[in-house]
Amino acid sequence: MPRYFFDIDDGVRDLRDDEGVILNDREHARKEAIATLAQLADDKLPDGNNHTFRANVRDETGKQIYEAALTLKSGWVS
Repeated sequence: MPRYFFDIDDGVRDLRDDEGVILNDREHARKEAIATLAQLADDKLPDGNNHTFRANVRDETGKQIYEAALTLKSGWVS
């Protein structure tokens, strides 16, 4: 099974994955990237109302094969 690497930018840090995760295929890597963004948003929301989270997936050769971004914009309405 192939290994995929998930580079994450949470708006504060840009983290490069040097370990990777073994997954069945590219579709599982896509789902993992999206789930990671949702988890990041859940963990970081107390820090502010506007935030963009990014995930880039690389294959075993280091080639970027997928990218995703989750943007949250929120605020009180007066």
